Amino acid sequence: MSFNHPYAPYDIQLHLMQSVYDALSQDKKLCIVESPTGTGKTLSLICSVLTWLRDNKADLLMGKDRKEQEDDEDEPDWVDQSYIGSVLSDQIQLSQDYEAYLEELRNKKFIVRDQEVRNTKRRRLQRVEVKIDNNRNDVSDEFLPQEYHSDDEEHGTNGVTLGREVKAMLAKLNGVANNEENGFDVDRLNPIKVYFASRTHSQLRQFASQLRLPVFPPSLPSVKSESIKHLALGSRKQLCINPQVSRLTSTDAINDACKDLLQSDKGGCNFKQNINNQLQKEFRDRSFTSIHDIEDLAILGQALDICPYYASRGSLTSAEIITLPYQFLLLQSTRESLGIDLKNSVVVIDEAHNLIDTVNAIHSSEISLQDLQSVRIGLTNYLSKFKPRLGPGNRVNLIKLIKLMDVLIVFTKQNYKKPGQVIDPVEILTDNADTLNIHKLNKYIKVSKISYKIQSYMQSLEKDQETIAPGQPLLFKIASFITCLTYPAQEGRFFFEKGPCIKYMLLQPDKCFQSILEDSRCVVLAGGTMQPVSDVLENLFPTVNENQLVNFSCDHVIPDNNLGTYVLQEPFIELTFEKREQPQVLRKVGEFYLRLSKSVPLTGGIVGFFPSYQYLQFVIDHWKKTGLWSQLTRLRKINYETKGGRDPLPEYTEAVDNGKGAMLFAVVGGRLSEGINFQDNLCRAIVMTGLPFPNVFSGEMMVKRSHLENKILHKGGTRQEAINSTKTFFETICLKAVNQSIGRAIRHANDYANIYLLDRRYANPHIQDKLSHWISKRLQPQSDLNSIMNSTLRFFEDKKRI
Repeated sequence: MSFNHPYAPYDIQLHLMQSVYDALSQDKKLCIVESPTGTGKTLSLICSVLTWLRDNKADLLMGKDRKEQEDDEDEPDWVDQSYIGSVLSDQIQLSQDYEAYLEELRNKKFIVRDQEVRNTKRRRLQRVEVKIDNNRNDVSDEFLPQEYHSDDEEHGTNGVTLGREVKAMLAKLNGVANNEENGFDVDRLNPIKVYFASRTHSQLRQFASQLRLPVFPPSLPSVKSESIKHLALGSRKQLCINPQVSRLTSTDAINDACKDLLQSDKGGCNFKQNINNQLQKEFRDRSFTSIHDIEDLAILGQALDICPYYASRGSLTSAEIITLPYQFLLLQSTRESLGIDLKNSVVVIDEAHNLIDTVNAIHSSEISLQDLQSVRIGLTNYLSKFKPRLGPGNRVNLIKLIKLMDVLIVFTKQNYKKPGQVIDPVEILTDNADTLNIHKLNKYIKVSKISYKIQSYMQSLEKDQETIAPGQPLLFKIASFITCLTYPAQEGRFFFEKGPCIKYMLLQPDKCFQSILEDSRCVVLAGGTMQPVSDVLENLFPTVNENQLVNFSCDHVIPDNNLGTYVLQEPFIELTFEKREQPQVLRKVGEFYLRLSKSVPLTGGIVGFFPSYQYLQFVIDHWKKTGLWSQLTRLRKINYETKGGRDPLPEYTEAVDNGKGAMLFAVVGGRLSEGINFQDNLCRAIVMTGLPFPNVFSGEMMVKRSHLENKILHKGGTRQEAINSTKTFFETICLKAVNQSIGRAIRHANDYANIYLLDRRYANPHIQDKLSHWISKRLQPQSDLNSIMNSTLRFFEDKKRI
């Protein structure tokens, strides 16, 4: 079975595709796929999932379950086709007609209508900078929120008064979503949707480019061809074409500005108001003529003079494969607002080695004492400036927000002692529970868009930009923190971290993933480094049993002799926290890099990873004092990564291209440890210097360790079992980072390199068990420096003869 792969697939690709196909066919709930970078993972996922969908769509349209499909396997093909044709005649005709229409659109020149009219509108929408005279009261209404009526739904939606025109517009848009008159009811052709989620928009763009490569047979008889109905979901930041909103830089500010504009009684957003039944369908149909990414949809929206963000949402029910960023999938509130229904869907999550950290990050927040003080100043200034023009609802809630800032400031100053100190959130508000209802304040912030209003005002005052507006706007940071105060206490912890700051950390990510698992038909997790899988199962899928799981890990596409893994086991090469700054250890590490620099051809680059920026700088400073640094720089040009410094990759790449010898020192978890392709000569040797264990004395690690130990003890475990579990937990974090970093070395089937694990602890079996299989299976028997370097010389001599 080829799975409609556009090329001749490797054996490992066939095995991967078969595993995913079988997981879907056998109604497995979870499929975990580990496929090293450079093995064509994305294309293999596309081919397996869409082949299954095309093979089964007819039966799914007829409502057949798997048992009925198995019973039908004994019937001749012509009987099956005849039966399907009679039962699905309407869908077959609809599919034929719609495919013919899409072909017409492909051949039809796209006419950009009313260009001059749109240009005029756009010029009119260009924002005029508001000049504020602080001695006058007639400031712009731009910075004023609509009147807020707490807990009074009669005044409008969620406490905000809506104008009659806005209500009419919303009713009109709802009609667009439900009206299929004078068009194709494409929704009837999609019994199951495939959601493909990844971490960044660049990764989703890459997915779209891969989706253009294969051609799949039609799923219904008598239909000659069937195009892929793909839709790329993006945020307002990617899709907004209204210059009044898109000029903003913060995602939160753009979201609030859009919602505020729609609720405004000053005409709203023309681009959204322009959406009607005809243009909505044209947007949908033209987006289905080929595989489009986010940028294409933004251009299409501009050409049709309609909002691509809302138009794409209106196309959601008609699509069969939908790409979306992590946040759209992982936040239930976002799924509900976008209309994403995961019932009976196939959910594919790429780059899933980041999944646990991403879920935790989305549902976590922190706020420093300095942030709190800055926000209090901003709130006070805003209230003082606009108080005469604010209604009672806004005035009262702004005063409460200022009071909350005071409470948090005082609590932090009086109670902070050390990182990891757990906080009972009830204690923060003990003396103010009657006046500060967190749930009501949280609702006020979300509904009133007050963060956006105040942030816009503060950014208009040049003197305050440096204290209020750097990075993520502080008011949105506060809003995120207040949201965390409403979370169930058993799912996370509040604690102090250095700063001082108060941090909320989610500790049970499985609760947030539970609805995704329950609703979907199957969840497919795919990544280049999924080991150790036990960590994923324990943290995200504790209820999934072995019968519901497919766990697939494949080798690399390279031949075995294109990669070797070495562990240097010499006595002094043990970079524990207690020993790693000892002079003899630093000397041995330097000698290793010297020998390696002489053993690897000058045409090939060497990449060395270090546990932290601080330790890398310490090592370099020590080598400079002892003369080792000058010995290294005489052999190779060295570039290294610094925290917050410029990117060393361009200079390193240039040095490699010159072929005179280059070496790059990078940091695990830094910019160069993920998403960078060190292919071919950019990396012929990759060194993992030490084991990058997390800082066990950070507040976050102390809270996680305490939570894990208490969980073991509450289940009846012993103290020793709790200690062992904590040790395994830290090893898991460490080895996930190792696997991700050294996975940068091999990027395609003809690539070759060696991996050097520079710490004798890598020889421990419980450490090696957590390495990716394609790395651990290539462990070499050599363990001392001389034998490893002799083997390295032979390795590169053999490559010269090829």
